[in-house]
Amino acid sequence: MTLIPHANDKSVPAPAELRKHVTRATGRLRETAVQVGRLVEDRTPDPVLAGALRTATRVRETAARAGRFAGHRRLDSVRAGAGRAATLARDNRTALTTAVGVLTAAVLARRARRARRTK
Repeated sequence: MTLIPHANDKSVPAPAELRKHVTRATGRLRETAVQVGRLVEDRTPDPVLAGALRTATRVRETAARAGRFAGHRRLDSVRAGAGRAATLARDNRTALTTAVGVLTAAVLARRARRARRTK
């Protein structure tokens, strides 16, 4: 039986059977992810792993510091700034929409140019 049956299939499994299939598939995916992680770790040079560990530690510490800072800071000024930004966006919808359109076109053009270069 396939993992996920087709909608028109007459033999659609019962919810309990489907849960079993999902549980088995989830277990297989987790095992595969662990295996791939080990392979990547084994093939990665030690200096790169050390750098990644340092970076992860730095990011964790920075996130903790930001969390403490946000916990101590009053959010009134943040709310006021968000209110001003929302009012400005509402008042200038046409200009904002135009700017978003131009930015989107520029990003799409750049991606298209890169795609042509790699071919």
